[in-house]
Amino acid sequence: MKGKVLLVGAEDEENLAIRYLGAQLQENGHTVRIVPCSNRNEFSGVLKELRSFHPDMVAVSMAFQSLAPMFLELIHKIKETNPHVHVTVGGHFPTFEFEKILDYKTVDSVIRFEGEAPISSLIDVLVNNENLSSVPNLVYKSEKDVVKENHLITEFPDLNRLKFPLRNNKPHTRLGERFATLVTSRGCFHSRCIYCCIGAFHKQKTGLPYALRSPENVALEMGKLYHDQKVRLFQFHDDNFLLPTKEASYARLNTLKRSLIKEGIELEDIALLIKTRPDGVDEDILALLEEMGTVGVFLGVENASETGLKALVRSSSVEEINSSIELLENFDMGVTFNLLMFHPRATLKEINENIYCMNKNKNLAFDFGRAEIVAGSPLENLVKRKRLLEGKWPHWDYRIQDDAVEKLFRLNSLTFYRENSLYPELSHKLIALSYRSHLLQHFYPGKKSGNLKDETERLISKVNTFTLESLIQIYSFVGESEIKENLNRLSNEMDVFYGNYAERASKLGEKMGRFQVVEKKFQEKGVGDYFQNSTTLGRIFRI
Repeated sequence: MKGKVLLVGAEDEENLAIRYLGAQLQENGHTVRIVPCSNRNEFSGVLKELRSFHPDMVAVSMAFQSLAPMFLELIHKIKETNPHVHVTVGGHFPTFEFEKILDYKTVDSVIRFEGEAPISSLIDVLVNNENLSSVPNLVYKSEKDVVKENHLITEFPDLNRLKFPLRNNKPHTRLGERFATLVTSRGCFHSRCIYCCIGAFHKQKTGLPYALRSPENVALEMGKLYHDQKVRLFQFHDDNFLLPTKEASYARLNTLKRSLIKEGIELEDIALLIKTRPDGVDEDILALLEEMGTVGVFLGVENASETGLKALVRSSSVEEINSSIELLENFDMGVTFNLLMFHPRATLKEINENIYCMNKNKNLAFDFGRAEIVAGSPLENLVKRKRLLEGKWPHWDYRIQDDAVEKLFRLNSLTFYRENSLYPELSHKLIALSYRSHLLQHFYPGKKSGNLKDETERLISKVNTFTLESLIQIYSFVGESEIKENLNRLSNEMDVFYGNYAERASKLGEKMGRFQVVEKKFQEKGVGDYFQNSTTLGRIFRI
């Protein structure tokens, strides 16, 4: 007997976690529906699907710790609507916090770690009225309210044998192009960063802490998306797109390139967004990535001081960071990075070195903040052990050991990251604009796309200059006691500036969108150069 499963998860883009589960369930003969829920405004859509579909099980992806309270609220409403449906949750957060989550009587079970085999086994057991004890990775409460932990799967699945994730009939659009996300692996070959839970998530595995899909398998999925859905922009979300050694990375990329060509993909007609560690690239690798259409690289800098890198257990160096950024400047790729300059052991010397890095690279889109507590991460264990933990579950907070750095962080929280601050949104817009400007140069090379790229770089540099000036002002407040008036003044200045430049960033994005629409039309007619070089057409289309 086969069942019906309703999969629920946040979907600002296609949620590969639940879509891999959906593909596996369908392969096993079950009926699946996917309904997105990224905020409380989408509760009604979930409940509507619940009433019309009448599922045997609702599976909620709770990957994002910050969204856990929202999903628990949603589950309460699901149970009010259908008290008899089995609700299971999964993801990184429930994997480590299953005991607290099972205290919510509306949650029937938790699937820990990877879910393809467990969710298929769980729905089989439910529809056939069998015992839950046979379902791997499952945690649940017995009739006597005792938590039961089933046996764990200790190996990665064969990633080449997994069905490709279920996709929407119409692909998402991002940066003005048809877009899809992919993963080429699971786990992480480094698996030691203090703020990350990936190592803990796969700790029970035997063998290597990561598993790879073959390049041929990746190319096959990309080919289907390219030919069937006309996807041109591919973003890779996994941590092993490049491998532990440069030799292995180069060989794997070469095989992927050949496989893409074999699948009938025109390399000049696709664009890639990837992420890598600073020690993962060299000139040959970057040249190959450029040939394959890479237009954006998220560089895993994370901290720009040697002591900060050591504290975060990054196993990379400032020299490697600097050399990788310098190397990337020779290639037409948008480079972005993040700095976790606040962490439990951060010092003012580290902060100075991170500010120096920002100033040195203010032509690049970046973000900065604190290493936050993620369930299961070594950071969580550290702040508990050092008695630095504050706040309430699941929104933990912690105190930085150095009082001056702690004060600096709190002042940043009252300015850059206070409620309704436009800085976080603007920094993400600038990252997107950086990638998009290089994408335009790749797909539509010419005078106008070059001008848009130049305009993007000027905007990024202007915003970063103001951000650094504001950060230095906040730094100067650390040694003062009477700062309220100055802090309010600076906050108001930041509101005005970031509001103004958020609007400019939005208008630049709109201009890029108009350019893409018009340029595609002219390219179809074989006269793309005419549009790119026409001042009159630029004025008509406001480009």
